[in-house]
Amino acid sequence: MHIPFIIVFLGLLIFMSHLFNALFEKTKVPNVLLLLLIGMIVGPIGGWIDPSFFGSFGNVFTTVTLIVILFESGINLKFAEIKSAIGSAVLLTIINFISTVVIATLILNVFTELNMISSIFVGCIIGGTSSAVVIPMVKQLKMNNKSQTVLFLESAVSDVLCLVVGLAVLEGMKLGAIDIGGVFSKMWKAFLFAALIGFAAGFIWSFVLGMVRSIQNSMFTTLAFVFVLYGFVELLKLNGGIAVLTFGILIGNNAFLNNSKNLKKIFALGTSSFNDNEKTFFGEIVFILQTYFFVYIGIAIQFGNVLYLVLGFVIVAAIILVRPFGIKLVTRKNTTTKDVAIMSVMTPKGLVTAVLASLPLQLGLSGAETISSIGYAIVLFSIVICSALVIILSKDPFIFVKFYGRKDQKEELQRGTDMQLNEKEENSSLMQNKDENQDSIEEK
Repeated sequence: MHIPFIIVFLGLLIFMSHLFNALFEKTKVPNVLLLLLIGMIVGPIGGWIDPSFFGSFGNVFTTVTLIVILFESGINLKFAEIKSAIGSAVLLTIINFISTVVIATLILNVFTELNMISSIFVGCIIGGTSSAVVIPMVKQLKMNNKSQTVLFLESAVSDVLCLVVGLAVLEGMKLGAIDIGGVFSKMWKAFLFAALIGFAAGFIWSFVLGMVRSIQNSMFTTLAFVFVLYGFVELLKLNGGIAVLTFGILIGNNAFLNNSKNLKKIFALGTSSFNDNEKTFFGEIVFILQTYFFVYIGIAIQFGNVLYLVLGFVIVAAIILVRPFGIKLVTRKNTTTKDVAIMSVMTPKGLVTAVLASLPLQLGLSGAETISSIGYAIVLFSIVICSALVIILSKDPFIFVKFYGRKDQKEELQRGTDMQLNEKEENSSLMQNKDENQDSIEEK
């Protein structure tokens, strides 16, 4: 691959990403899907770029992208929104995770050579939603703030769930048994301690930020600190993503903390929050990274055995068919039909699934090739199907109501249908009277 060609390609991707964002307003086609397809065309389909070309840099790049996206999302989340959405997000995460594990385990245990523990492992690594896919996609869809926050938090919490439980089950694959108590112990520690470290780091940085601004070319210094925070937390065997998210949330809500009666004395001691220029800068970095991230995912997708592709498609379809029942439990009646519909199909998989699916192969475990092939197939189909359904539901969310809607939504749909029929009948009657009057005039 010639270097000049790659440089031209990288530049064109940014232009195309801007174009895809503009097209979304008219077509409702998410740029995630189009960038993924570009990656597949230049990668596994066209064969112009091979995943091995990136070497170990590929894993570093995907991790950096995840870090920046979680951080930038955190600074835009408000405490009031988090407070109203955290319960729904955690409940949805648990329901979605358990149902996914059950679906994947049953299908894989019946139709593949994988044993029960290996099948459970696949269910665990696909049991969440990808922050790197969900966040950019949802931001394009103009959803209610609470609905957006539920999806953001679900993707962050489910990453922890998939990583902790998935790695624990991986140990079970080696030993032939799963330590249930160990799984729960690691889970709450990874979440709680990572969040506390993230808040502590955000508190410290809110004091340092004002001094950092006096340094020349300091705009990127905050991101540098975020990278250090993520790496430090990961070295402690905790979840760096949660730490980065909570760090961003605290810094992003600094103005609120400064106005709080209980915390005003503490946070009035020279703390700073991000200004509009810094937020714009972070948004630009996210835009660039996510553009290249989705193309890279498309390049890295592997097409294996046809049976595994079919099973990947069936598992994704089953997950999407079941998910709406969980959404019904966590949404209120005042949630719009469009938001409920989009939340019900927002199940794309991404970085966590792809990384964990490759671990059994690295360890030389039995059934590793089957696990990696099915894992990559699920990543591909989950993003493609989710994007396609978003296009459909953005144009006509009431399609969803016909199958999964609550009683009040179906009644609303029926009233709308009846009104349309009445309008058609009235228009038809008017046209008929007009024709009769015209015939009468001609006869006279």
